[in-house]
Amino acid sequence: MDRAQRLRIIDAADPVSSPDLVVLATPVGEILKLLDQFTKNYRLVLDVGSTKVAICRKAERLDVPFVGGHPMAGLELSGPEAASADLFRDAPFFLCRVQSTPSGAVEEIQAIAKAIQAVPHVIAPDEHDRLVAQISHLPQIISTLLADQTAPHKELAGPGLRSMTRLAGSPFHIWRDIFKTSGSLPQELEAFIERLQRIVDSMEGGTFDEIEALFKRGGSV
Repeated sequence: MDRAQRLRIIDAADPVSSPDLVVLATPVGEILKLLDQFTKNYRLVLDVGSTKVAICRKAERLDVPFVGGHPMAGLELSGPEAASADLFRDAPFFLCRVQSTPSGAVEEIQAIAKAIQAVPHVIAPDEHDRLVAQISHLPQIISTLLADQTAPHKELAGPGLRSMTRLAGSPFHIWRDIFKTSGSLPQELEAFIERLQRIVDSMEGGTFDEIEALFKRGGSV
């Protein structure tokens, strides 16, 4: 909080008594703990955690006036020094409605998302977790594993490897809770392992049709 004040990112470290909106922007495990503090005495609570099912279920159970959120934006860096005014520009911003979501709250958060130049998408919590496990959590694991496997010779690598391993700089204290609460990531990893095995089988069998088709599909994405 002191660092954020020195950088003039925030106006005050003490919370106001009756905020219009509370944003829970901590690791997922801390969001789950913080939800215990919020009741109907608060007008609206939004979180920005990377998994939604566990958070949304708890908010619903506690009857918190809540919208689940997850902006698909960020860097491998953390802390207020890594802040960027353009962080959310053109970024998808997932929003999840729960039974305790107040009337008009989703529309209000959609307007806020647009004001910071993000693109809001309303989605169910379980659908969110399945989708994000594939397009965000799986790439993080792959990048980190690749960085670890190639570490002995990374100084000899070109820009391709550096691009693919950029995510490996992400702090584990953020990802620990994501892995704990992502029910879909194990299935995504298993599906990826199966595809890798098919590549190995093709190479060992000297048949490259499947690999060629993969390159064509990948190159057109």
